[in-house]
Amino acid sequence: MKDYPTYKRVELWEVYDRLAGTGDYADNDKSFLPTERYDWSLLTEIELFKNAVRGCKKVLDIGCGTGHPSLYVANEAKSIIGIDKSERMIEIARSRLRRSGLENVFFEIGDAENLRFANKSFDAVILCGSLGVMSNKEKCLTEARRVLLKGGELVCIEANWLHEMAHNRHFQREGTFVLTRERQVEFRYVIRSFQPCKVTDYRCVINAESDLGKKLLSSRHFLKHKTLKTEMAIKEVEKHCDYIEYDEEEKFDPETIASIFARNGFDNIIVRGYGMIYDLLNSVCLANEMAPYMKGLCKAEANFFTSIDPHKTEMMFVICESN
Repeated sequence: MKDYPTYKRVELWEVYDRLAGTGDYADNDKSFLPTERYDWSLLTEIELFKNAVRGCKKVLDIGCGTGHPSLYVANEAKSIIGIDKSERMIEIARSRLRRSGLENVFFEIGDAENLRFANKSFDAVILCGSLGVMSNKEKCLTEARRVLLKGGELVCIEANWLHEMAHNRHFQREGTFVLTRERQVEFRYVIRSFQPCKVTDYRCVINAESDLGKKLLSSRHFLKHKTLKTEMAIKEVEKHCDYIEYDEEEKFDPETIASIFARNGFDNIIVRGYGMIYDLLNSVCLANEMAPYMKGLCKAEANFFTSIDPHKTEMMFVICESN
């Protein structure tokens, strides 16, 4: 084992490429559950995107992943092209597209920082949670503005960092050991910083022959529960492993995300919040009773979202125009 492990930074698109086919990125079609807070927010999000692209001739979905939101808003636009750097994500998006029967949606591998499209070829661009993933946000937005018609809209969603700071108990630092099926001990250490606002996510495998590896693999509690929260930091663990991988994701609050678009040549920037219908209903014990009206309520939230303060919601929806 090396005295000093190798640290390697990976791009977030590579992380998502590995996740393709599992969990939220599986090759299946979404069933919206009225008991899941996330699904209520997702339905509102879809309605917001529908409103934004309605009547558009050509829409570009940058960082489309497995096809969201393109597949859900396709009926509102003449054509939609979704691009992603992850080949595996695009494979799943195409698989879902074949099942949908839609003929006006196209998915392809593409780089947000080097778009293949001609100037002023789209009247709307979508960034659905993908801006934070981009390593060069300025280049991505420059390219998005280049391919937009003058006055064309860019619509973007991102999580609100202020909300996360206020509601995450283990906010600043969090370490976890996990026992895999192969009886390897994986360690994940997340650091959330405020200046700048970003999340750094470290991952490594503990050497089974190290003191720490032997201790964990002989712990009945760890072997039974297969997961263990720890106060140990990455610097304390690094001597017990050979290789450490990490990625970094920038986070946004309403002012920060507005300033990013302003700096990169966008006008008429509106930042609003959404994703609070379920919380409101749950606070008065009506979430289950109102479940049959889930889609209608989410559509209503999307229609009056301009009056919702983004500082108080988990999610932000940004609309701006190319000058």
